Amino acid sequence: MKPTIAAAALVAGLSLGLAGCDDFATGRELPPPPGPPVPPSPDLPMTAAKARLIMGTLSTACFELATLKYEMHACEQKQGRPASDEALRTELRDLRWNLQKLTADEAKAQCLATTAELRKKPWPRGCWM
Repeated sequence: MKPTIAAAALVAGLSLGLAGCDDFATGRELPPPPGPPVPPSPDLPMTAAKARLIMGTLSTACFELATLKYEMHACEQKQGRPASDEALRTELRDLRWNLQKLTADEAKAQCLATTAELRKKPWPRGCWM
């Protein structure tokens, strides 16, 4: 290939490559970054393991919160009160969705604070057995 043809091809390639930069300069909005992954939705009935599964890769403090929420749910069922597995699954999925938008430290702090609040509530005697 002759140097002039190679130079022309190089200039054409550069101008095509830079054309994309012009789109950015015109103020065209870039697509939003992808959101956090959708939390898993395990099959019902819920178990403590499934509650922790929903928390995914969040901190162990969040796993503890999920386990505690499941134990509270199981306690309601032991007392013969209506407690929906589907509602618990939805609550945990919503919780993870909101927590994974935070930094790891913020999510951990929120899980620790929520767990501490829930532990302040008295447990019915039948739930300790």
